[in-house]
Amino acid sequence: MEKVMTVYQMFERNYSMLGDKSRDKKALMFVPDGLDLCNPTENCRGRGTAPKTYFGMFNEIGYYSKVLGQAGVQEEDRVLLCLPNVPDMVSLYLAVSKLGATAVLVNPLWPVERQNKIIEETKPKVIVSENTLPELKINAISSIEGGHIAQAEPDKTAVILFSSGTTGEQKGVELTQNNLFQNIRHTNAFTGMTQDDRVLCVVPLTHCFGLNFVLGACFYTGATLVLHEKFNPKQLLDSLIYNKVSMFFAPPTIYNIYLEEPAESYYFSSVRYFFYAADTLSLVNLKTWEKHYGRTIYTGWGLTETTPFATSNHPGSGYKRCNPRSPVPSVGKPIPGVEVKIIDKNGRPLQMTDQEQDRDGLRNKYCGEACVRGHNIMKGYLNRPDDPAIDSDGWLHTGDVGYLDFEGHLFIVDRIKDIIIVGGYKALPSHIENAIRQHPDVADACVVGIPHKIMNEVPKAFVVLNAGRKVAPEEIMDFANPKLPKYEQVRSVEFIDKLPRNPSGKILRRELREKK
Repeated sequence: MEKVMTVYQMFERNYSMLGDKSRDKKALMFVPDGLDLCNPTENCRGRGTAPKTYFGMFNEIGYYSKVLGQAGVQEEDRVLLCLPNVPDMVSLYLAVSKLGATAVLVNPLWPVERQNKIIEETKPKVIVSENTLPELKINAISSIEGGHIAQAEPDKTAVILFSSGTTGEQKGVELTQNNLFQNIRHTNAFTGMTQDDRVLCVVPLTHCFGLNFVLGACFYTGATLVLHEKFNPKQLLDSLIYNKVSMFFAPPTIYNIYLEEPAESYYFSSVRYFFYAADTLSLVNLKTWEKHYGRTIYTGWGLTETTPFATSNHPGSGYKRCNPRSPVPSVGKPIPGVEVKIIDKNGRPLQMTDQEQDRDGLRNKYCGEACVRGHNIMKGYLNRPDDPAIDSDGWLHTGDVGYLDFEGHLFIVDRIKDIIIVGGYKALPSHIENAIRQHPDVADACVVGIPHKIMNEVPKAFVVLNAGRKVAPEEIMDFANPKLPKYEQVRSVEFIDKLPRNPSGKILRRELREKK
């Protein structure tokens, strides 16, 4: 069995294997926001648009690791990286891995209050943001390449990513070096990634999908990462041609956009593999994509807490796009070393045993909470040793509702939790509600997800006003939305006299979702 490696060791292995070819082999191709790929030499000068070779990145990682070491960073110290999708984010992440420290990744789009809370909770030795990066780069340029090289320790925390957890409350997810290694190598195996591939990354690197499934697998393989700073529909199409992208990883939102406004099929001529994750792509859209573009889209399922790869729907795992009698596509079977089970509200396993049970009216009897156990399960939530998400037998209770068909294929049909998935991003109702409640005329508020053609879901607010007050819906949105990242911004407001609650006072969100 292959020995556990850190993410840096994966990169270094490919750099060493390339030898003199490392000076020519591209490791990263960067597409900054605003770059016109039809005329790339005339704009975005100075944005680091020149491709980085494995040789160049190896040296840059060494410079950054030396500077971080001089700043006092040692093994198991925490380095907080609050950066967008830029090449320095990649090099710094690998430099932290090289030192054996723990990377704490924070999306710069998050509100300052949330970032400050994470800083307080993680107590990082060094913080790198867009404000502090320029000085760090100057120091790195003047530094001598080098720095400590840590050896892999399977149970050591490699990265802390912030998730909404299985309950809707933001928590720090500790992923170990073994979590990352096992997930990355299985991603490589199931996707069939090779050194010749050019791998699209338009997902934020602060998201588990972008960090492990895309970036991690790319450098484990020795492929080339095509990193987009932001998503722009026209720019992305141009990038596919200009950068000869062969593997297309994206959330359903992006596929939906190219179905809503279809592109000429020649844009995708170099792409041999398509994959979606982070949300559900409807069965209708899957079939429409295959009909229009003539390409299959593969998928899998997981959470930040599962690193994220838990199940795979690929040919090697017994590919099954859909069940003719199911309204949702399958997310596949568990990857090797991982188990999935469905339980009822009393914790009893639910499993179909024959095809006749998989029918409308009977299928719901086999729906329950999806639980996962295996090498991909997080070490735990930061500073929460007693969190009940992982039970005494090692099963992670995900909060997702689904069923296993008679052949063992997993279908996810709903969510127990109240999180709203907006284009693959997890929007927390509590954050949005807190922003709305700060309005002086608001007495109470509840936010739920409503269907959206492109984003799948968007936040809608039900608002109770203080007695005698009159406010336009637009005023509520204008007040609250500037306090929120774009994916958490309210799209519509409805005023009601009171929020529906159960006898214990809990808001009945389902009633609001079903409200016409």
